[in-house]
Amino acid sequence: MFSDYINILARSYAAILFVDGPMTGLLFLGATLLYPNIGLAGLFAAVIALFIVKLFEFPHYEKGVHVFNSLLVGLSLGAFYQINIYLMILIAIGAVLCVFVTVALIDSFWRRVQLPVLSLPFIIVASITALAAQQYTSLSNFLVYSELRIDWLPAAINTFFSSLGAVLFTTHPVAGLILLLGIVWHSRYLALLAIAGYVVGQTLFTLLAEAPHPNLLAWTGFNFMLTAMALGGIYVIPSLMSFASAMLAVGLSALLIIATQNLLFVYGLPVLALPFVITTITFLAALRTRITLSQPWLAPAPALPENNYERARLARVRNGEINSVPLLTPFYGQWNIYQGFNGPHTHKAPWQHALDFYITEDGVSYTGDGTSLEDFHCFGLPVLSPVHGRVIRLYDKLPDNPPGEVNVSNNWGNFVLIRLESGLHVLLAHLKENSIKAKEGDYVTPGMVLGACGNSGRSPQPHLHLQVQRTAELGSPTYPFHLCSVMHHESDGVSEYRVVSRPKIGDRIEAAAVSEGLAAQLHLPVGRQLTYELEGHGIKGKLTRELQVELTLLGQFRLVSDTGASAAFEETNGVLAFYDRQGPDDILLDTWILANGLTPLTESAHHWQDSPPANLLPLNLQQKILLWLIRPLGCGLNSHYQRHWDDVHQIWKQQAQHQMKIGTTIWRVDTESDIDLEIGCKQILMIFNTNSWHAKLVEAGLASDQGIPGWSQAAVGDKAIIGTDTQATK
Repeated sequence: MFSDYINILARSYAAILFVDGPMTGLLFLGATLLYPNIGLAGLFAAVIALFIVKLFEFPHYEKGVHVFNSLLVGLSLGAFYQINIYLMILIAIGAVLCVFVTVALIDSFWRRVQLPVLSLPFIIVASITALAAQQYTSLSNFLVYSELRIDWLPAAINTFFSSLGAVLFTTHPVAGLILLLGIVWHSRYLALLAIAGYVVGQTLFTLLAEAPHPNLLAWTGFNFMLTAMALGGIYVIPSLMSFASAMLAVGLSALLIIATQNLLFVYGLPVLALPFVITTITFLAALRTRITLSQPWLAPAPALPENNYERARLARVRNGEINSVPLLTPFYGQWNIYQGFNGPHTHKAPWQHALDFYITEDGVSYTGDGTSLEDFHCFGLPVLSPVHGRVIRLYDKLPDNPPGEVNVSNNWGNFVLIRLESGLHVLLAHLKENSIKAKEGDYVTPGMVLGACGNSGRSPQPHLHLQVQRTAELGSPTYPFHLCSVMHHESDGVSEYRVVSRPKIGDRIEAAAVSEGLAAQLHLPVGRQLTYELEGHGIKGKLTRELQVELTLLGQFRLVSDTGASAAFEETNGVLAFYDRQGPDDILLDTWILANGLTPLTESAHHWQDSPPANLLPLNLQQKILLWLIRPLGCGLNSHYQRHWDDVHQIWKQQAQHQMKIGTTIWRVDTESDIDLEIGCKQILMIFNTNSWHAKLVEAGLASDQGIPGWSQAAVGDKAIIGTDTQATK
């Protein structure tokens, strides 16, 4: 229990500079103790805050988020006043107040506007305590000697390190050096942003303020670094555009430092991190209003730049664009695209992200003379929900137009509007009169029949309109989306499977039906255990290894190896997809991911592509260093998969070639996975250069739980033997 508290305290120190890790946090704690008065004041505030967080059982305290603002309050008071009993009382009060302010603001900011609070609670409480301290005659000033320097470094670099140390109110160049080393350990790109932000900010600040006092720059320059780090890689996907935007924000923060310093000087208050907070929240709020696929892209959740870049890179490969919403096809059978994105008729900005579907036979959408609605192939056919969500609006009382007529007074006709968990909305329009089966408030799932295709509203012939939009208002701007697991049928009879599809006018598509047998054996429920016998390069004999499926507190499924390595995965939209590889090197897990990392759950899929991260390759130390140097943000492989049914062995054989080019050299890995319809992934193989690794499934099972007995299934030859159930124990 005590070690858990130490871990939380340490992580709260690290969180101030956007990194996570107890060892890094302890390193930062040590940096504050270069001035014991400051370091001890901060540590005391952090301990008080942790006690309050535990006492009131506030959620998600384990990452130190609720503690670091109180820690900053303590550091700020320790930087200005000598520690005595009166200051400790003030620190304790400030730390407690800061916890409650932090909890309240985190909930309000993120839930209502999806913005981080950053160090805003600290600024509020530190200003309150600073004003209160001015009235305390029992407090003695603590003077920090800010002219300390590392003799062998130029003055400008000393000032940079002192300014970085000021993040923790320790304007000592050695403290700044320690902090920079901690940042570099976690993210070289984050360190680059800090340096670039300081250089740009310091240059503009000097130009605007002409001859600023060195102490002012040392105590406020960290605003440039934090702004660049937040907007260049933590909350925004790293790119040239995000880098340029971050530097622009740094320039604005320089202006804010001058303005706020003059304003706060009247009240005897320091600038603190106010310019950083104002600039960052303003930029993020503005970026969140954008409806576009262009850069810069907001990160789905704050993370290190390298992690954000990898997730975005993989999302672009698998989804087409960042933040594109995945949908399933909203109909049965084969339909044609009447109008696609940026269509020639009505799909113009800001409603350009939309699809219209209808059915044609030999290029004609009706039979007979087409004078009756019933002549049209798609009229009256079922319309399905393409998503999980809640119906918030619908209407089905408008009559269907005769062919060739339109109702411009009610453009959308009869419709169903579904709200997604993300807050976006899916609209299905032009439905048939009185056909809607759902009711307002119903929760719908993919494949559920919502109504029938009609010809209501602005619709000259029966068709189905599909779009994603930001708000519940009809006619609000549309949002990018794509269809998942789709078969494209060409006029020559050739069919192609696509993991992601954004069909164009004239395309003929249908949903790729999920194959029950294939999906069942690749299904990975919580507690699933897979035991493999592993042999290959660097392994003496045969090694028994285990993979197990676990569910995190945040509801994420992960395949976890017995070494502690893991990868997240999703079984959704007809595909099994792995991502977010974490932990130590693990040849079994990496082989499993490369062989099965993106697996369609339909037998119709024979060829597809993916781009898993290059760090899954079994590289030697020299190759890892080379990759680390030339691809600092990481990179992906060009992976081509193919799958066919082996009638002799009664298995699906899934093979892939993974390549990447480094200079004139091409690294290539070949993988193979045998998928048995009785026991799942029966064996996997990876070949890299002259080295190979082979893993054979020896047992599959399910871990026991309270009231649920575990079971095991031994793989013998080509058959599966059910083992004896084991009773649940805890």
